[in-house]
Amino acid sequence: MNLIEALQKTYPDSSRRTLLSWIKWGRVAIDGSPTTKANTLLSPDQEVTVGKKEKKIENIQILYEDRYLIVINKPAGLLSVPAENDLPSALSLLRDRYSLYPVHRIDQDTSGTLLFARGTVSQEKFDAMFEEHALEREYVAIVEGQIPQDSGTWESYLREKENYDVEVTTPEEGKRAVTHFEVIRRSKKFTYLRLRLETGRKHQIRVHCKDAGHPILGDRRYGTPNKSRLCLHALHISFIHPFTGKKITVTAPIPFKKFGSFDDETSV
Repeated sequence: MNLIEALQKTYPDSSRRTLLSWIKWGRVAIDGSPTTKANTLLSPDQEVTVGKKEKKIENIQILYEDRYLIVINKPAGLLSVPAENDLPSALSLLRDRYSLYPVHRIDQDTSGTLLFARGTVSQEKFDAMFEEHALEREYVAIVEGQIPQDSGTWESYLREKENYDVEVTTPEEGKRAVTHFEVIRRSKKFTYLRLRLETGRKHQIRVHCKDAGHPILGDRRYGTPNKSRLCLHALHISFIHPFTGKKITVTAPIPFKKFGSFDDETSV
């Protein structure tokens, strides 16, 4: 058999298109030598291996992919999807290689896990899952000051203003937003939080932190301007795969320096 036939036999759950992309981008080797030819004939004594090396596209790390979805580690400063200002976005960069559809977004200055659907059927499935809050999303953040409670829940109603900022308002004028938080540790000036979204409103975590009196470090929009980047990171995304039924949990490494042992003199 040839190489693509051997891969189809070894990876029956992967589409032919996915297997061809593995070959194209140098992940497949024959007897230790990478090849880009899918029709290479194999002899019985040859060994085919698939590398699991980290893949990046324009500094975008792909954390997980299958025939139905892709999860990336979006860097801070990059838009999730195209905007009217024609700035680069994760979606536009990835579409040079993949046929993708957006199902959620994270703020431009927030880093971390971001999921895209591969195909319209997948998009419909994930749209429904987000609507039903069937995905778990967990963030970490460094906020100003010391939050006295070790854990709690922020619940309010948010609305977007004409200048695109978001504010807390009444139930009649806004949409319900719920954020659960847990304190990881405290320093003299900052509190380190783990946050879980129950809803996914625009700027939800940033506004909730500001409303609690503890804006996120580096938040120029809702906090105190400083030289730090926005210290908000989408750490985990977890869900039951809508096609395979398997539990999927994807984690993006925390980018803040010394997050676990931060002191007030450390830059982040």
